[in-house]
Amino acid sequence: MTRRTVFLFVLVLPAFAMACSDYSRLNREMAEYRPPVYVAPQVKERDGQDGSPDKTALALEKERINEAKALWEKALNTPGSKETFFRPSSGLLNALKPAVTDPAVAAAALVPGFSLETLETLAFLRNPGIGAGENRVRAAMDTYSQVLALDDILRQYTAFTEALMIGIGPAKGAEPMKMKFPFPGVLSLKGEIVGQEIRAVMEDLDIATREAITAARTAYWRLLFVHKAEKIAEETLGLFRHLEEVATIRYETGGTSYQDVIKVRIEREILEEDLDTLMEKQRNWETKILEILNLPPEAKIGLPENRDPVRTVPPLGALYKVATERRQELRRMRARVGKMERLLEMAETMILPPYTLNLSLYEDEAVTQVGSVATKEGFPVSTEASTGFGLPKMPWYGVEDAYLRQTQQELNALRRDLEKEEASTITLVRNAWFRLDLANREESLYRNTILKLSRDALDVSTQGYEAGNVSFADVISSYNSWLSVNLAAEQKMSDLGIARAQLENVVGALLHQERKEGAK
Repeated sequence: MTRRTVFLFVLVLPAFAMACSDYSRLNREMAEYRPPVYVAPQVKERDGQDGSPDKTALALEKERINEAKALWEKALNTPGSKETFFRPSSGLLNALKPAVTDPAVAAAALVPGFSLETLETLAFLRNPGIGAGENRVRAAMDTYSQVLALDDILRQYTAFTEALMIGIGPAKGAEPMKMKFPFPGVLSLKGEIVGQEIRAVMEDLDIATREAITAARTAYWRLLFVHKAEKIAEETLGLFRHLEEVATIRYETGGTSYQDVIKVRIEREILEEDLDTLMEKQRNWETKILEILNLPPEAKIGLPENRDPVRTVPPLGALYKVATERRQELRRMRARVGKMERLLEMAETMILPPYTLNLSLYEDEAVTQVGSVATKEGFPVSTEASTGFGLPKMPWYGVEDAYLRQTQQELNALRRDLEKEEASTITLVRNAWFRLDLANREESLYRNTILKLSRDALDVSTQGYEAGNVSFADVISSYNSWLSVNLAAEQKMSDLGIARAQLENVVGALLHQERKEGAK
């Protein structure tokens, strides 16, 4: 018996040794194996993943959302970007930047001779409406973080409330598809919805900037006109006083009646009262500028720089295209339409059955439904009160279809509102262009023709009255005509500057070419 055992051991020992040597060689070959070059990149890329394509997709969507948020923050912190209404000069912006927090710096910039560009930049930096718009944009940007945080909470909830079956699925034990809620596509749509909302709020900010800049320009031209009107009234008041002296001398020498002296005194008193009224109007417009710049009422404003408005009128046809593309109200409505489209798409994604390749989306539950260790019944053993016997498991599957139809109709209504706003924009541009063209023609008429004729009539009447060849009524009429024409000429110049500001306000963009031509 012992011999037989030893004999069998001797026979088996070489075979066992050969098997062990082959197994060691196999382990060594597997450890030293390197894939071919043409598959190495694919292998390396797969090794970098965690075995779950869905997790990778979610990570990519989160990265895209963070990048979109960073781009919006950059656009907000970069004043005067390409698509905004107002772009201040970089040098002037840097020089006046301390005025954002220091009202004294802003008040010091409004010294006598301050330019329109200075007032525009101060309004851009200090206007409360613009500041409120920026805060709303930052609030909208925080929605990105809410979307990411909410989806992380939902994923954690599904992970801890659903039972894992490590025997199902890939060898790495990835979760089943139903535990991947929310899905990457839904997260992407949420990010796009937030992006469209931020786009609409950014247009609201641009509207606030546009209104503040337009108000500042209007106040500038009105204040400049009031200062010029005061100067004209003072000059005309001197002429009336000279005329009063002439009438008094002629009355004392018997050359005219005392009625002429009374008439010229009446006109002088009226003009002095009008001059006081102009001074009060000056304070009104100065107060308006303080309101736009959010400055205290005791701040002083100097005389604005004397400048001429741009006298060119842009072609009407080109303005229609620019207004349709750049007007902030239209772009805001387009953003709202885009938001509604993505809301509808997300609702369809979460409600309607998705497109499928007939792959298994849920774990295999057969092992839990059969045998002595079954934890779940293989067929219904009770009837739910909401379904009844023989009815579908989900009888209210199409209950959300009415919501989808409602959302679709609201989207159609928004598109019609957009068409209506585009049509009304054409009318607004036409009316604003007409006011600019009218102001330009009237300003040119007064400046080149009427003003000169009125001055000549005043000189002839004055000389004729002193010589006794012209009646006093004609002289008074010439003086009043000179005053009215002079004031009207300055008024038309102010109206021209305001009309251009209003046209840019309606179009939603600055007329750069015309500004360059005016500067030349």
